[in-house]
Amino acid sequence: MTKLTKISAIALLSIFLTACDKAADKPAQNTTTEQKAETIKVDTGAQDYKAFREWQQVQEHAINNVIKNEMEKLGEKAKDPKVAQEAISKALFTQLEAIKQSASSLNINDEQVKALKEKSLEALSLGAQMMVEAEKVAKNPTPEAHKAFGDLQAKLDKIAHEGKAIEAELVKKYEPAPQPKPEQLPAQTPEMKPEQKPAQ
Repeated sequence: MTKLTKISAIALLSIFLTACDKAADKPAQNTTTEQKAETIKVDTGAQDYKAFREWQQVQEHAINNVIKNEMEKLGEKAKDPKVAQEAISKALFTQLEAIKQSASSLNINDEQVKALKEKSLEALSLGAQMMVEAEKVAKNPTPEAHKAFGDLQAKLDKIAHEGKAIEAELVKKYEPAPQPKPEQLPAQTPEMKPEQKPAQ
């Protein structure tokens, strides 16, 4: 059951993080002021994406800290799977509410980044439902409980798949170009031979 708790928490965190990587890709609306519209589009999308990524990292740390703190608070009681499951689930549900409230205060103007925010919140809600269903399966592993859990897993998998595809686009669009590897740098510097002077 402890494994189930950890799997639920990890699944929730990973689904949230995977589904949270979409940035703006809004085409220019007005062709007469294409240059100005494009500049606004790029700036808004880049800023919104950056703000969203920063928010996402804060939420990741918060979820990790909640799990860690609960396990530390439980001490020896953490060895009891039922106690650990209940404590972590309760703490994570509280944290999910805090994340939802935090998301509502996140100032995003770009429509696609807004859509990403909604997708991430949907993933969180499904993750929370999945934790509840996991507890039901553990307590009463009926075919119906397994089916409900499997349906939620399929929905989460779909969101994760979509998130990974979007993440690849965003990394390509907004992440800085990779720096040259250290082994490539010496090839650009002159060799030490000119410093060797022949004997006079």
